[in-house]
Amino acid sequence: MTATLTRSLAIALTGYAMFSLPLATGVQAQSSPTDAQTAMAAVDYDCARPNAGTMAKISVAALPIVSNAAMFAADDLGIFAKHGLSVDFTMLGSLPPTISAVQGGAVNFAFTGTFNVFQAAERGIDLVFVAPFAGMAPGYWKKMQAGEPGYTREITAILVGGESGIDNPGDLEGKILALPDSKGQFDLTARAVIRKHGGDPDKVKYVVMNYTDSINALMAGQVDAALSIDPQIQKAEAAGYKIISWPGVEALEEGPTSAIVATSAFIAKNPDTVARMNCVIREAAALAQSDPDLLRRTTAERQKVDPSTLARSVVPYFYSSIDIAGLQRFYKIQTEAGFVTGKLDINTLVIPQALLQQ
Repeated sequence: MTATLTRSLAIALTGYAMFSLPLATGVQAQSSPTDAQTAMAAVDYDCARPNAGTMAKISVAALPIVSNAAMFAADDLGIFAKHGLSVDFTMLGSLPPTISAVQGGAVNFAFTGTFNVFQAAERGIDLVFVAPFAGMAPGYWKKMQAGEPGYTREITAILVGGESGIDNPGDLEGKILALPDSKGQFDLTARAVIRKHGGDPDKVKYVVMNYTDSINALMAGQVDAALSIDPQIQKAEAAGYKIISWPGVEALEEGPTSAIVATSAFIAKNPDTVARMNCVIREAAALAQSDPDLLRRTTAERQKVDPSTLARSVVPYFYSSIDIAGLQRFYKIQTEAGFVTGKLDINTLVIPQALLQQ
């Protein structure tokens, strides 16, 4: 292990005890490293010195969405292979199944939402953040409110019929809203914007559907509104449906909404593989941040659609390291909404490599 890497990992590992934020309960956490964190701190793989002397096969649960194209492009460009990994993607329809897949051992790693991880961890599901991924850029909401170019759209939207008479989320009382999860990020943000616009979220009927099915149900008249993502958003817009809210940014404003996870059991048995995966995701994220059109092209290729249909698709902000403060803020929001208890220590859910700054 290089002296620089050893020093960096030692600092990151020590940070679990030193960098402890107040939890939602008001208790000051003083974290001790977990077994997974200790195992990862001993790994000698350095992202700056990639090698493929041995190849490890890995499986990753992913979604057919723009952000995940960062991983698909990394595979196409040989970034996984450069770090000694041969990857197989398992494509799923929404976030909750990705957690089920990694928890049950169907895959080694999973893309998932940070809110979903908190919820799962409180239920005793063994999940650890192994790499940062995407979210909303710092200051996104303020820039959107100011009409700053590049910040006029967001990744998630609530859509309704153009002639529905529904003009804002507060008008959804007594209506049916299709959304991708229950008690997760989408449910949380939908309820927040309904309340923000003067509505009672408990008077809305929620039905859980994946991104595609929710839009299809809206267009078939089976639901009154749908919360979805691109390219489904643009499909609905092209058919005359209108956006009444960008709930993610309106409710959360900014921060890390997704990450790559694995189980601590897998990490303990395969720390070198996990370290390599961390390097791949960091490199993929940097590539995505510098070339958003690459993600649009890759998504179009994977979904076999005309690239022009994704021209306006928002490419999320990619984090270079796990934003612990952002995770703590999200966990507090989720706790205040009554979706979780607030008793987790987020610091124990992150490997040291995921905290390193590039």
